[in-house]
Parts: sequence; structure tokens; C-alpha cells
Amino acid sequence: MRAAIFDLDGTLVDSMGLWESLADYYLLSIGIEPPKDLSGALSKLTVDEGILYLKRRFNLKTTIEEINQSLEEILTDYYKNKIQLKPYVREVLEEFKSKNIIMALATATDEYFVSMVLNRYGIRKYFTFIQTSQNVGLSKSQPEFFQIAIERLGVEPEKIWVFEDALHCMVSAKECGLNIVAVEDKWAFPDLKEIKEISDIYIENFSQLEVEKLWKNY
Repeated sequence: MRAAIFDLDGTLVDSMGLWESLADYYLLSIGIEPPKDLSGALSKLTVDEGILYLKRRFNLKTTIEEINQSLEEILTDYYKNKIQLKPYVREVLEEFKSKNIIMALATATDEYFVSMVLNRYGIRKYFTFIQTSQNVGLSKSQPEFFQIAIERLGVEPEKIWVFEDALHCMVSAKECGLNIVAVEDKWAFPDLKEIKEISDIYIENFSQLEVEKLWKNY
């Protein structure tokens, strides 16, 4: 192992509950009862795609900019003040750094929010770069997203490990020849069987990660 690509939400931080409920919070705030299928419909979309979906599906009279501002207010509060690191994250990042493993962050979340939580916990320093769906114009469901990260790292795919909680991201990473450590997150339990099948390693939390073994053997 020579490099690592970390997802943020559901992997390093415990935030998927917010994303699962964000559209619900917004619709309730404007007097619309959220349908039960909404979370599934939005699960693979970027924030910008999700906003357009909401506007079209519910025939909202508010502008894209107004919807975005309302969502940003909710997200800012959570990323700045509430979201917590998952257990043993800091310890693993420090151990990777001690072994000169190159680390990058690759996420569908806007860098504005990413920076809030990274700076809050003082862990921005561990990552060589932050790649987001917005700053490369690709979703994490597209293998091209991970190909860009591989090229930026300058390391062969077989020596890179991706740390992820979401199945659709694991699928596209695998298409690029990357290794997968699946990090357990309760919001991904509906895909648990497939996640365990596609991942090379499955961990419930970062205390179970055998860093020394990864570093020496892969």
C-alpha cells in the first residue's frame, strides 16, 4: 500500500443521517410532506443534481439559488458545529502519515462543507488534495472520478486503497482497479451483502484496520 483515498461522509465522519434527511427537512420547512421514496431517489445524486430534482419533482416556485441557500444553512450548521468524527479516525490518519502513505480525500460533498469539518478537527493536514464531485464535474458513480484521483496521486491502482461506505462508489472504484476497504455505516446496511462481496476488507470501525499488514503486504 502506497496511497489511500478516503471518502468523507459515512466513512470518516458520521453524517449520513443528515444527508438522508436533508431534503425531508427542507420540504417540511415549506409545508410539503416528503414521500417515502425520496431518499432512494436522491442517494446517487450530487447536491446540485438533487436540488434540480426537488424543483422539478415538486414543481417548486422557489429558484435553484433559493433552494440551495436554504439547504446550505442547514448543512453549514451541521458541518461547522455538530458532525462527529468516526471512532479511531485520527489515530489511523496519524499512522498512515508515519508510514509516508499518501492520502487524498474524495467526496461528493462540496469543498466548502468539507473544509469546515476538517478544520474543526485539525485533520486537513493529512490530505494531499481534496477532490469533490463539484471540482471535477463528475459523480462518484463514474469511474472517471476515481481515475482522476489515481492520476493525481501518481501511484499504480493496485497500490492504492479506497476507504468507502457506499456501494455505488465501491463499484466505480473497482472498475479502476482499486482496492476497497468498506467502512461500516448503518445507512448502507440495505447494500451490506453486496458491499461485503465487492470489498477486499470490511471493518466495523477503524480500530479493526491492520495498517501494518496493509502497508507491508500490498
